[in-house]
Amino acid sequence: MDVVVTEIKVDFDPWGGEYTQVAFAYRIPVPLPPAGMTVIGPAPKNVAYKHALHIFVPKDKWVGQYGMWEQYHFIVKDDGLVELKKAEGKV
Repeated sequence: MDVVVTEIKVDFDPWGGEYTQVAFAYRIPVPLPPAGMTVIGPAPKNVAYKHALHIFVPKDKWVGQYGMWEQYHFIVKDDGLVELKKAEGKV
């Protein structure tokens, strides 16, 4: 499945470990409002994001590996292994 980075934030655990949490989500279509419904202001974009995965990178290993809105292929293999591959071009 194609995913994008939708959140990067600081996280920690109760034992003093510090992490960078990176959230990935996939796009889902949002239906248009019913015909005849008045929308005040600009029309909303017809897209939403559904959470797919998040990872925790220890603070001492974080070097900016991921950036907001970067696109990846999220692959779950038959044996349960998970792989993230950076997407080339537009997803």
